[in-house]
Amino acid sequence: MMKALTERQLTIMRQLISHNSYVSLRAISEKTAITPRTLRRDIADINEKLADQGITLSGKSGRGITIKFADATSEIAARRIFSAEVDDFSSNVRMLKIASDLLMLSPRSSSISELADKYFISRASIVNDLKTLDTWLHQFNLTLLKSRTGTSIKGSDQNIRLAMKALVLKSIYNRQDMMESRLDESTLQELSEKFGQQAVHFTLQLINFIEQQLHYTISDPYYINLFTHVLVLIHRSHSPMHSPDARAVVMNRVSDPHAWQVSLAVIERIETAYNTLLVAEEAHSIYQYLVSSGKAGGDADRHDDALISERETRFAAALIDRVAQRINIAITTDPKLQASLTSHIKPMLNRLRYHIRIKNPLLHDIQTELGTVFAAVKAVIRELTQEYQLDEISDDEVAYLTVHIQAAIENSIKVKRVLLVCSSGLGTSQLLYGRILRAFPDWQIIDIVPGKNIADSLKRQACDVVISTIRLEPLEKPVVYVSALFSAKDIARVTECLVSNSIN
Repeated sequence: MMKALTERQLTIMRQLISHNSYVSLRAISEKTAITPRTLRRDIADINEKLADQGITLSGKSGRGITIKFADATSEIAARRIFSAEVDDFSSNVRMLKIASDLLMLSPRSSSISELADKYFISRASIVNDLKTLDTWLHQFNLTLLKSRTGTSIKGSDQNIRLAMKALVLKSIYNRQDMMESRLDESTLQELSEKFGQQAVHFTLQLINFIEQQLHYTISDPYYINLFTHVLVLIHRSHSPMHSPDARAVVMNRVSDPHAWQVSLAVIERIETAYNTLLVAEEAHSIYQYLVSSGKAGGDADRHDDALISERETRFAAALIDRVAQRINIAITTDPKLQASLTSHIKPMLNRLRYHIRIKNPLLHDIQTELGTVFAAVKAVIRELTQEYQLDEISDDEVAYLTVHIQAAIENSIKVKRVLLVCSSGLGTSQLLYGRILRAFPDWQIIDIVPGKNIADSLKRQACDVVISTIRLEPLEKPVVYVSALFSAKDIARVTECLVSNSIN
């Protein structure tokens, strides 16, 4: 039996696994507060404990320590086990992996010894992890059941699926740059190791079939939510505790007949592929995700127009009108804003109805760069939530609504007289000049000056806003600091400044 690594040794492994080259003992010591002498002893001990796993800590004079692997399998195992990632439900990603193992096994059990061996830690550490895991499971109405045969997760199949989906989504969002399209190869590889390559590949095929039948592309992050739901459904459909759900689907609650037919077709394909029998409720769960998903391309607009109700139209109109009053900018006459918001609000209200949560990878950026608009939208959404008797709308959802409002604000900003302040470089100033006019073609750049000439320029001509690439002394005019490349974040900064000043 493999000896467990100490917590200090695990810390060393996490430091080394995050580098692809040699790391000096001094650097490790500074990061971990472990003395060089203790580090040398621990490295020798780690090599003894992990020798059978094809994992070796190798030193080279003048360069430091690195990890070497016997083969690809040992490398994949080491990176999975010693990852230093931090996630919301625990400061140790190991917890997420143990939870995933037990949920995948449920209702079967695993012994503490098996888990300790798998993660190279002591039985006492596993016991502590399980205590934390038990607390986390309570939010899904699940409990840890401990018996002489081992530890298992107890609860309904539906709640086990909810917990599994939460963990899969955590894993995806932790691993992947969410600005990338859909799922990257490394994420698919990790999911294949957990659920099996056939299940992952079949899930991808099913979603491709769904998009073909619906004649539009499911946009992110709704694609990831749907992928996760179908993958977990497939896994649990042939689990030992799966049994037909007697609840009947109330057909008069199906507002999109075509999406319902596509959902039934997906269930039929799963039944054929896995030689199993699923109930109508499974089709309805897929239907919920389809009518709660954002759409892009194909016949999305025409499809949405046919299903938009007066409720969604009124909700969008009220949101636009009240936000416009709060930010004091005329956006109520923008027909594109009304159309885009209405199309977004329909699936958003479905998500609230079916308790489907989405993650907005740009939430932090939107809160930071578009703080004034975000705050206005959130305040209005809070009012509308009460008036329409809705569940609480998350900040992730508010951020998506903010983007629609922000686009309308940028289109509505009237002609501005801009003083451009740059360093002495002519090329930089001309680049910035061109990019500002591309973003705001109706604006007038009244002058381009170095910092020392601002006062003279402001005396000679009227100015609405100062845009600068260098720090300035306080001015009476609004000042926005931008980069010479005038990126999307810079555009957001400019409009945020103008919105703030219009409110104040």
